[in-house]
Amino acid sequence: MDESLEGTKTALVIINMQNGVMEYCVHPKKVISRIQDLLARARDTGTPVYWVQDEREFERHSTPWRMVAALEPLDGEHRIHKSYRDAFTGTGLHASLIAGDVGRLVVCGAQSDYSLRTTAGRAAAMGYDVTVVRDAHTTGASTFEGQSLTGDQIIAHTNAYFASLDYPNQDFSLERSEEVGFRPVVLND
Repeated sequence: MDESLEGTKTALVIINMQNGVMEYCVHPKKVISRIQDLLARARDTGTPVYWVQDEREFERHSTPWRMVAALEPLDGEHRIHKSYRDAFTGTGLHASLIAGDVGRLVVCGAQSDYSLRTTAGRAAAMGYDVTVVRDAHTTGASTFEGQSLTGDQIIAHTNAYFASLDYPNQDFSLERSEEVGFRPVVLND
């Protein structure tokens, strides 16, 4: 692992949980509920939270652009506005994670096959340890070149991809939301 990525903290990364995205996703209530639980546990332990928001498709501050009502960022939590599937491209995400001593990302959210997979895969390639929350990401059905996949098939394929991800000297996991652990953050005096 690159020395600059040997951070000691974990961060929760919540991707694209926006009104305009969620209206096309499968199992929205279940996924929102699981992310609410992850968020509560992260906040209780002082784990940094990063909200990733897509600005390519929605006008800023419009109803579709806003996060779903059940998931609201608090003041002081990180807001990442992206224009590409990869939340690292053209944003300050990497610099913010490095400055915050973050070395492990717990990733959940929407657009399993696009933004979540691209961001988590990029994080792994950059040297971060990555946990994908297998039951806290969602997407909608998709058709490409005459082949149709349901949202559930895409979620299963995304989970299969991360179940076998491997880079030297890094930890990767695919965990159910109730299995994800956050250690309390200890502040140095």
